[in-house]
Order: sequence, then structure tokens, then C-alpha cells
Amino acid sequence: MIQRIQSIYLLLVISLSSSLGFIFLQPENEMVLTSFYTSYRLFWSVPLLSLIALLLFKRRKLQALVCVMLLLVNLIPVIVYGQKSLNESEIITYYVVIALSLLNFILVYISRRAILKDEKLVRSVDRIR
Repeated sequence: MIQRIQSIYLLLVISLSSSLGFIFLQPENEMVLTSFYTSYRLFWSVPLLSLIALLLFKRRKLQALVCVMLLLVNLIPVIVYGQKSLNESEIITYYVVIALSLLNFILVYISRRAILKDEKLVRSVDRIR
């Protein structure tokens, strides 16, 4: 499971999205505690979906589908916090959320490409037999 490069990428996504939760749970960020992630429970969907995608290493098609859902979920905070940062004064936490969500998006995209590459390799080997 961990031998595959997409598993490493998904582990990075899990750690980054979990660290994002710790940013929100710090006591000095009282205003951010009622943010988009915590109020809509969207924060927990990113590490949970990443863990599900990581554990579906034997079913590559389903793993790629979960990665597509992860891509969509990672775009939501970029859009929401991007609009908030344009409308309100500069709050550094908004930029941190946007940057980490974009980094998660890139890592999930790369892992999905690696998953599809593995699936293509397995199909080509099955065709030879």
C-alpha cells in the first residue's frame, strides 16, 4: 500500500488537512473558529475522504472516483475564502487556508494521475495474457 507513490501523496493530503484543523482549533483564532470548515463540518471530509482513498488501493477505479470527489471538496474552501479575503480586511488565516487547499488539490490531482497510470498498466498486462 505505501509502496505506491499515490499513497505517499494521499498521506501528505491527510497530514496537511489535519494540520489545517489544528490551525482552526487554536485559542487565539476565536474568530476563525466559526469558519466555513468548522461550521459546515467540511474540514473532516477532506482527511476522511483521503483516508478512504488511501485504503482503497486494491480498487483503483473507485480510488480514482474518490479522488475526483476530493478535488471538488478542496475547491470549495478556495472559492469561499477567496471571496472572503476580497471582501474583508486582510486576515492571514484566509490565505493559509487558500494555500493549503490549493496544495491539497495539486497533491490529489497528482495522485489521481498516478492511480490512472497504474490502472492503465494493469490493463495492458491483462491484454498481453
